[in-house]
Amino acid sequence: MKFFTVALPLFAVIFAPSVLANNHVSCTCHNGDSYNWRITTLACENYAKAGYANSNVAYDTPSGRCTQASSSDYLMGDQWEEACKAIAKSGFQCADGKGTCFAETDQVRGSC
Repeated sequence: MKFFTVALPLFAVIFAPSVLANNHVSCTCHNGDSYNWRITTLACENYAKAGYANSNVAYDTPSGRCTQASSSDYLMGDQWEEACKAIAKSGFQCADGKGTCFAETDQVRGSC
């Protein structure tokens, strides 16, 4: 009986951070090794529209990040990366402001 009394709390302490680590206050999208604000802005809009619980988020121009709107909101890392990859595939504004650009989805990552 003592084993379970000690082991259960220890198990919870070890594995809880991995579950909680997926919730973030802000995130960006990267294409290769570079931050890409053109993907980030659209991914933030799409993430907010997705209707996830606690997903009241907005693009913050000064920081260049998609951020929580209140302390009870957050971005989920896996879903954020999916939003980045979706924009890479559907298209985003080119750096020169002309036309629509695309990125290889295997080169696009969410960074939180």
